Amino acid sequence: MPDPPGLPDFPARHGDLPVCARSVAFRRTTRNDLPFLRELYHSLRIGEFASLGWPAEQLRALLDQQFDLQHRGYLAMFPQADFLLILRENAPAGRLYLDASQARWRIIDIALAAERRGAGLGSAVMQAVKRHAQTAAATAVVLHVACENHGAQRFYRRLGFREVSRQDQTCARMEWIPGPDAEGA
Repeated sequence: MPDPPGLPDFPARHGDLPVCARSVAFRRTTRNDLPFLRELYHSLRIGEFASLGWPAEQLRALLDQQFDLQHRGYLAMFPQADFLLILRENAPAGRLYLDASQARWRIIDIALAAERRGAGLGSAVMQAVKRHAQTAAATAVVLHVACENHGAQRFYRRLGFREVSRQDQTCARMEWIPGPDAEGA
């Protein structure tokens, strides 16, 4: 499905990527990646809305609208962020939206295609982020995770993140602090 012409493109960025790794590749997203990113979003959110019992076309329209709003929101709220495509074997495998413009790096969003989960890719991505945050002398790597997403919380804890606060019992704020004794480094 082609993306609406009014959907804004990702910001043009030049220079080095904020992360790199041997087992996974990254590149900056472009407008041409929007169809993959839209389908990735659909695959992540369809389960939340399936119980509505809506016809497939109506459900798709809702998810399209939600994706468009999220895309516009991220671009507006994080103008300095790097919007990266995660590649495995030169094929899109997910997305990493990272704002490394401040001392406290913020993982805005990370998502992997279903067929790429459970094989170490997420760990490789997060280890790359942490390694580069440490090299860049970032003071922390911060992310938010849904409170009901216990699997993701366990995943981040294994990588050395700790919960620092909760928002309205919907979202947990977690952070990792770089340093010589950093847990999960």
